[in-house]
Amino acid sequence: MYRRSSEHRIGVFQRCTTACPPRDEPCYTHLWSYLVELPPGPGGRRQCTKGGFATALDAAAARATVISLEGGALTRGKAATVADWLTDWLRRKIDSRSIRPTTAVAYRGHVENYLIPHLGHLPLAALRPQDVTQMLIAVRDEHDRRRADAITANAADACKVVGQMTPARKGGGPPIRSPRRCVAVPRPFGPATAQRVRATLRSALSAAYRAGLAPRNVAALADVAQARRPKVAVWQPHELGRFLDAIVNEPLYALFHLAAFAGLRRGELCGLRWRDVDLRAQLIEVAAQRTTAAHTVVAAVPKTDNVDSRVDIDARTAAVLHRHRRTQIAQRLVTGPGWRESGLVFTAADGRGLHPDYVSKYFQTLIARHGLPKITLHGLRHVAASLQIAAGIDIAVVSKRLRHSSIKITSDTYVHLIGTIGRQAAEAAAALVPLQRSLPVIPGRDIPVDGVG
Repeated sequence: MYRRSSEHRIGVFQRCTTACPPRDEPCYTHLWSYLVELPPGPGGRRQCTKGGFATALDAAAARATVISLEGGALTRGKAATVADWLTDWLRRKIDSRSIRPTTAVAYRGHVENYLIPHLGHLPLAALRPQDVTQMLIAVRDEHDRRRADAITANAADACKVVGQMTPARKGGGPPIRSPRRCVAVPRPFGPATAQRVRATLRSALSAAYRAGLAPRNVAALADVAQARRPKVAVWQPHELGRFLDAIVNEPLYALFHLAAFAGLRRGELCGLRWRDVDLRAQLIEVAAQRTTAAHTVVAAVPKTDNVDSRVDIDARTAAVLHRHRRTQIAQRLVTGPGWRESGLVFTAADGRGLHPDYVSKYFQTLIARHGLPKITLHGLRHVAASLQIAAGIDIAVVSKRLRHSSIKITSDTYVHLIGTIGRQAAEAAAALVPLQRSLPVIPGRDIPVDGVG
């Protein structure tokens, strides 16, 4: 009777007998062994088996060494350390173009900054869930320490004016204060970031498991703090109206208007093409996007390309886009030969596509100029959702218009906004019933309980 290791299920086992405890209980009588399938030889199938190991971990580590040296059929020559596997896995992911460029940048950052420095030296087959958990704790503690050191340095010395004053300007002008030099404060390594790093490792270990290099996916078993979805900050309707009134003559007014009323993402706005816009039918087909990967503009398919990509727009938004189209045509005539036709709805003055980062910075400049509460450009998408929820639109319809992959994402993101209209729904439902005899509702008076007022 063979007993597989609960932690190293592939190729690691004990040769037990019927006298040993049940399989769900440990056996302390027999030693551990490993088995490796090697490439077929002239005589056919080849295996490498060895026993005598005190623990399953020792057997798994020895098996990993054999695999890396022999280049068995399960590994095809891959090295047995976490670092070597992650490096090879990421290279193949990028070369095969099976992931988006933005995902590749995120994966590379996780692999190079967190996973390899902390786990790279460990044998891949011997990696344990507690190793992953300890790695995430160590990274969090290191980030907390660096943040505290940077904040302390900035408060003490780094933000002091260097040299205080420079000599007076030529021509008798006043002295110029030297620029401040501050220490960059690292972003916090919170539960959401830890979940993303764990997800990268989980994807890599899933591939290792399928290749026979890892006995199981230990990243899926690691303890990671649950990330709570933060409450989204949105403008009130009067704040949105104030913003749009203030920027009505700005070149990108139509972009921000469309973001606030149709809920398009930044990349979808920058990648929107005129051929995907039907102003007569008041319909937009979200078929492309322009996003960034390490500050480089990348053209890609939309984020949720498996859902209905059509978005209805209201008559006022259609009129705004029509005016924008006429303005763009006039600009093209003025520019002449220097115009670079891109077919995009929102462009620079010479017709080239906009850099998404520029659009975000331009938005921040506008809201600061007009004294509005600070939100991100993506916050306009949240505004679009909040307006629909406040108008009583069914959450399923809101989810469809936002093109979320599931209604759960919409509910989890906007649950605090949905709660604000609960009372309105209750009052509206109660008003449908014509009661002849009912208690009067007197604001400010105690509600009767058990018939006692």
